[in-house]
Amino acid sequence: MPRHGRLLASIAAAGLLLAGCGSGPSQVGAAAIVGDNRIPVSDVQSWFGEVLAKEPGLKPQLQQQGNLDELGRQLAAQLVRQELVEQAARDERLTVTDQQVADLINRMGGPAAATSGKIYTPQNLREVARTQLLATELGRKYFDRLDITFDYSQATTRGEAEEKAKRMAQGPAEAAAVVTADAKAGVPAALDQKLRATDSPQLAATTPLFGAQPGTVLAFEPETNSGQWLIARIKERRADAPPAVPAGGADDQTLQGVGMHLLGITADRVGVRLSPRYGVWDRVNLVAVPSEGETTGFRMSAPAAAG
Repeated sequence: MPRHGRLLASIAAAGLLLAGCGSGPSQVGAAAIVGDNRIPVSDVQSWFGEVLAKEPGLKPQLQQQGNLDELGRQLAAQLVRQELVEQAARDERLTVTDQQVADLINRMGGPAAATSGKIYTPQNLREVARTQLLATELGRKYFDRLDITFDYSQATTRGEAEEKAKRMAQGPAEAAAVVTADAKAGVPAALDQKLRATDSPQLAATTPLFGAQPGTVLAFEPETNSGQWLIARIKERRADAPPAVPAGGADDQTLQGVGMHLLGITADRVGVRLSPRYGVWDRVNLVAVPSEGETTGFRMSAPAAAG
């Protein structure tokens, strides 16, 4: 496949991947705000220019296909994820060395091969590699200790999944009522299901199930465009369960996926605000999408008690 074709495909796959007021950092001129840290629009624009300079024939193709905005969205989302990784790494006291970064780039074939047909450029490749390594270390730290208890049901449409998620987010009693009624109606549903990350590495690496605190309701398609939605309310979550299988049993790609999905907890804690020029922040898959109706699912918490 021509390199422009690979890059266009990577942009499409990534898609599947402001005046402000009040307290906190101003959103004026910000692509996003992650916690107290501001990501300037200029950072996205600079990266955007570097990609187009690296791939001179790309801009007209993106314009023809209407994907120019999509490239900006994916660059903004990558910068948000990089900031989330840095904040999580500080919290968890995780570090990687310059030599580890260099070794990873060498394993990718060097800067030219690592960036060919991708949205990464030689200018930011080290930061991208650092993010991947830190996410892998975050996954390695917790993979064999993650244990959740959850209630779940299923749905066949996005609308049905959203409606059930909203009801289950009202609290444990309403969640139990939804699950019990669905089970009686023959819908796959159950209460108090227990699962360890080591029992299902794929779920841990590709879904947000293990990256949500108790009380969070998640609704998503475990397999994209399958028409089968899982709605789960996390009841209990342990990150210190006695190891059952050493983390060394999982490869780095799996551990990186686990680490990236654990960033959902960091994002919930610090907050992510994305400039409307880049669309909407998808709290389930930690990507930027054009509109609320195009998120990969729903992530809800029980409403705060009045008082």
